[in-house]
Amino acid sequence: MATHQPQYYWDTCVFIAYLMDDRAGFGSIVDDIGQFLEEAQRGECVIHCSTIAMAEITRHNCHGDHDFGAFLDQWGAGIVPLTPDPNTMRTASELRSAIYTKTGGERKLHTPDAIHLASALTLIEAYGVPLDEFHTFDRGRKRDPDGKGVPLLGYETWCEQCADDPLVKRIIDLKRCTPQHPAKGFDL
Repeated sequence: MATHQPQYYWDTCVFIAYLMDDRAGFGSIVDDIGQFLEEAQRGECVIHCSTIAMAEITRHNCHGDHDFGAFLDQWGAGIVPLTPDPNTMRTASELRSAIYTKTGGERKLHTPDAIHLASALTLIEAYGVPLDEFHTFDRGRKRDPDGKGVPLLGYETWCEQCADDPLVKRIIDLKRCTPQHPAKGFDL
């Protein structure tokens, strides 16, 4: 009997937490990330990501001045990058076009976040990948020129005005969580 091979999607911030060994910000979850990576390398799970992570991660984001491309090579086929195609980018645009509100406030979905969410949907809907979880730390605290963005954790709380949009509903239904390993410290 074949067992289910867990499938995860990682937002760029998960890689950065690991590459920076950011225990001050994320504590033992850095070890959980390492455990997921080791399991992916052994073929026990698959980690998907968007190739935009390659542009978002700079040498500044890598402890010890590592290169993210070399990092991906190190972990082998356990990390599967997806290059956003035109349909994925259209989906990202549609997600960004939604009006995100929460008790009188309004925020925008930042472009990289929209691409990550659209990429996860593409994996599920176009490639039939049964994603178990979308891993992120994004709580919408980071500012860009447009201000704070819609958080990926708690996304649904900013959907008062757009919750009935079928695309937004698909994101709300996507299990988004921090990368906490279900069996910490144990090899599955």
